[in-house]
Amino acid sequence: MRSGQILATGWRFRFEDGPWEQIELPHTWNALDTMSTDPDFYYRRGTGTYELDFKPPADAEGRRLWVSFSAVAQRGWVYFDDVLVGEHHGGYTRFDVEIPNRPGVLRVEANNSPDIDLIPSDLSDFYLYGGITRPVTCYHTGQYAIERLFFDVDTTADRATLRLRGRLDSQPTHPLTLQVTLTDNDQTYFIETTSIPTDEFSFTLPDVAAPHLWSPDDPYLYAFNVQILEDGVLLDENMGKLGFRWFDFPSGGPFYLNGERLLLKGTHRHDDWAGYGAAVPQHLIQQELDAIKNAGFNFLRLGHYPQDDFVLHLCDSLGLIVWEELPWCRGGVGGEAFKDKARAMLVEMIEQHYNHPSIVFWGLGNELDWESEHPGSSDEIVADFLSELQRLSHQLDARRMTALRRFEPGAQIVDVYSPSIWSGWYRGRYEDYEQALRQNMTRYPHMLHIEWGGDSHVGRHNDGPHINVEVEMSSEHGEVPGTATSEEGFARYSRDGDWSESYIVDLMHHHLMVQAEVPQFAGGAQWVFKDFGTPLRPENPVPYVNQKGLLTRDGAPKDAYYVFRAFQSTQPVVHIESSGDAVYAGKQVRVITNCDAVELLIDGQTHGIKQRENPGVPAALLIWDVSLPPDEVDFKAIGYRMGQVCAEHRVKRVIVKPDQGPVTDLHIALTSEPDADGKSLSVQLMDANGNPVTTDERRICFEAIQGGAISRWQGIMGESDVVQTANGRAWVRLLPAAGTAMHISIAVDGMGVKKVVYHG
Repeated sequence: MRSGQILATGWRFRFEDGPWEQIELPHTWNALDTMSTDPDFYYRRGTGTYELDFKPPADAEGRRLWVSFSAVAQRGWVYFDDVLVGEHHGGYTRFDVEIPNRPGVLRVEANNSPDIDLIPSDLSDFYLYGGITRPVTCYHTGQYAIERLFFDVDTTADRATLRLRGRLDSQPTHPLTLQVTLTDNDQTYFIETTSIPTDEFSFTLPDVAAPHLWSPDDPYLYAFNVQILEDGVLLDENMGKLGFRWFDFPSGGPFYLNGERLLLKGTHRHDDWAGYGAAVPQHLIQQELDAIKNAGFNFLRLGHYPQDDFVLHLCDSLGLIVWEELPWCRGGVGGEAFKDKARAMLVEMIEQHYNHPSIVFWGLGNELDWESEHPGSSDEIVADFLSELQRLSHQLDARRMTALRRFEPGAQIVDVYSPSIWSGWYRGRYEDYEQALRQNMTRYPHMLHIEWGGDSHVGRHNDGPHINVEVEMSSEHGEVPGTATSEEGFARYSRDGDWSESYIVDLMHHHLMVQAEVPQFAGGAQWVFKDFGTPLRPENPVPYVNQKGLLTRDGAPKDAYYVFRAFQSTQPVVHIESSGDAVYAGKQVRVITNCDAVELLIDGQTHGIKQRENPGVPAALLIWDVSLPPDEVDFKAIGYRMGQVCAEHRVKRVIVKPDQGPVTDLHIALTSEPDADGKSLSVQLMDANGNPVTTDERRICFEAIQGGAISRWQGIMGESDVVQTANGRAWVRLLPAAGTAMHISIAVDGMGVKKVVYHG
């Protein structure tokens, strides 16, 4: 890290030949259009131009000026007063350019047009956003600048040995002075200096005796400061954090950190947020990483590309072990242009993030057995290039392990492998997960189970059954390419299931129980922590959203989030499933908990206490069978530990009769929305007797005709203009104009169009 000036404001932007607008960085022109159902506005690919009237910092007189771009997606060209000063290919790694030390116009052209020679492939199941999607910083140096720094750290319980390697941006004409300082909160460990006569240097530093070890439970960090000086004058300075830890992953597992077994309890993160796309502000990144930690996760795969330094700094400070990944996702292998760019991205990822203690695995690719964009590609060619990247990774970093998900010919090439196991979703039943897991652990000696779970539509709950066809019992649970969106093939929950939160709670609960009881299991990562956008899933209940998240695309927890929190967190958890204002026709009340026992009260009357029965499993799903009349009912769950109340959860739920017949009408209601300037328009499907229909899943389209707007293009229920119902219900937020009636159109599949007038 360098201190510098953040260049966030004062930018003007236009896409292609469109009008100029004032924007702030980070920014993507795809923040909203990826969720649009308007084909003229959907997922714009092309060139966006950014301009800034630049003035040098006041303290930069006589110094060299640099601009550091954390990411320009997916290709970038940087100009200063119309002179090209730098370019970069790849939308997920940092690059720096030197600019003249004078006022001028800084221009950046970003392009996200399809390019088969640039990874990730357009076959990938996520958007390739365009723009300056991460922060931009201006800093200054003397005549020579630090280009890279690498701390080689070898740790035991007794001591940490350190060696500093690095390089300058150019060859010095005479020896310079390198000064390295290591501190923590309590003391300075050393201040060491040496002479560096060339642009590359290597320097043995003093050992740190009895180091305070870094771990998920105690992510202790030391601070370093590296300075380059010339005759006592500071030329450049780089600061950061170091953590001292070691790991071991023996054949057959499990995984060890600092000599103790650690079950890797993981999830995944995409750079994607409702209303922002990939240009996620740092306060939302912080919010997301805090939620990951609070749910008890200790492992995070950054899918499927390198992420911002800020993300890695948070992983260091929060204690999250990281699998960071080269964006080689699907698409096969192209020619030398393709390979050169992929190699460059791997070098950038490893060199830029080398010093982060959180990183243990360098991911080299994902789903490389998918169809190819390159006619000459084959499994053999993919394996050959993978072998080259494996060698390059270990040349760059001999202390970490390489990893790969889903490419059988590459399983023996990399250090750690994850096969495809989607028990109960893309293939098989979740009840057979343990058999599938143990079978794959036998096949692959260094195995992590990366990517498992399933989709859920917020507000969709029921007692089951969750599928009306029989799914084959099997130990082969790998996803077959194309089955994610295909209407053909064998029966599976992803196609034939109800996509309810209730089913996903069952699936997650079973997976976590199995993982807790398999002694040699190293760990894995549920897919994915938060819903995200994808061009491959327009048919989903929320179009263009992969809904496998434990949180919705705007960061709101689904019920499954509390399953993980109960299993993985030491904090007491009591959570009543279907805790929102969902219309519910079931006869069960289900409570997710890690308490010893839970008491259920309904409208103040106790319905008994249930004990968590299996002491070897840290959490349970407790179920009460009840029969309640149609009404709004008050539920309260009280958790006990050692006989004392430790947690409570209280909700209201609308109980309705089971469906009496097909949908014949809409019930339309306007409800207050206390946290926003607007109203929530809700629609409930009804049968001929006026009862809510809770099993209908048809699609509803909302449109503002006049007098205001609706909140849309966010990729969440309530702020999307096209959604499927949840328990027969859908809703959208209205943004009425002041002083006029608002006209809204509601189009329901198979029922035509209705119009509503809202008078404010």
